[in-house]
Amino acid sequence: MTVAKKTPLVAGLDIGTQKVALVIGEHTDAGLEILGVGTAASRGIKSGRVADVEKTTQAISVALSEAELMAGCEIHQARVSISGDHVRGTNSHGVVAIDNGEVSNRAARRVIEAAQAVPLPADQVILHLMCREYVVDGQGGILDPVGMSGIRLEANLHVISACESALGNIRKCCHRAGLGVSGVVASSLAAAEAVLEPEERELGVAVVDFGAGTVDVAVYHGGSIVHSFVLTVAGLHVTRDLAQVLETSMREAETIKLHDGRASVDDVEPDTYCEVGGVGGRPPRVVSRRHVAEIIQPRLEEIFDMVHEGIVRSGHRELLSSGVVLCGGSAMMPGIVSLASRVLDMPVRLGEPRGLAGLSDEVDDPSWATAVGLARGLLSADLGTSSIAALRPRVMPQWLWRKWKEYF
Repeated sequence: MTVAKKTPLVAGLDIGTQKVALVIGEHTDAGLEILGVGTAASRGIKSGRVADVEKTTQAISVALSEAELMAGCEIHQARVSISGDHVRGTNSHGVVAIDNGEVSNRAARRVIEAAQAVPLPADQVILHLMCREYVVDGQGGILDPVGMSGIRLEANLHVISACESALGNIRKCCHRAGLGVSGVVASSLAAAEAVLEPEERELGVAVVDFGAGTVDVAVYHGGSIVHSFVLTVAGLHVTRDLAQVLETSMREAETIKLHDGRASVDDVEPDTYCEVGGVGGRPPRVVSRRHVAEIIQPRLEEIFDMVHEGIVRSGHRELLSSGVVLCGGSAMMPGIVSLASRVLDMPVRLGEPRGLAGLSDEVDDPSWATAVGLARGLLSADLGTSSIAALRPRVMPQWLWRKWKEYF
């Protein structure tokens, strides 16, 4: 028999390429109290996109049932993650003249309208629209310009768009599993909500959500997001390399990666070995763990090189005083933090969800960052204090927030 909850429940559903993870929580004075979690193997997602509606629906149903059973209650909606190469971030700029020498509400609306006029492909829709700052007569960093004196008003926005059909497929799978969608959030933004400290956002930091199918990156500076991008070379590519070189199945290669893999040959203890299962009835064989690391290391170096290139190309490399926070399931490989720090040439720390209570030990590793961030973002929306995009950005005008909320 389910137990009725008097306080509003919050839920975050991370639909990944390899795993579907659901977190149920509620607000307490101690933070986000974890009431229940559920996971299921993901077989219907390819590089962030739904490739099989039935398999994805089934995985969501399994994770939902498991989480509800643990929490002893039912949920009817969740905030859901989305990723893939169709999720694209761009910066936008708008400028208007200020009438009568003072910024009015109308002028603030006009400049946002000017800035949000971003050309998008026919199949893309705006997922997140975040006002980074207003600028009055060259003075930047303004959160609310209304009432200020000046002649020229500007607004700098970060816009994240996604493929409309990909969004529709995510919603369809959730609805078929009996779960409503209260919002869809880019994975990197949800992960950032779970693992970043306010000081890091202010000083400059990049969140790298390293999953099986995608690597989602969000760059913050001055308290706001300034750049985002998605790579589709990720953890499964490491698994595929192992399968090909070791001449074994993807399932066996994944097991070897998880249990015997090291990010660098320098992290391997000497004279250690592992067994590799054969394919098609062939007998297993023994290989050194050093050989396994020799396969893994070049691919990881390539991936972090791509992350570095994306950050440098954005022009924000020198702003990252706080370095990189690494999270996601693939971030749990031993030695990956030191390898990432060497390739990226900046400090790197592992991002574990913070500010939790209740069953926090169930979600205290980097693989849960996105799901926890989704739940926390929904909670913050209820409290009106969220920094997560797709909730109310701190500098978005009320009229635009209302319009956006009605749409999503």
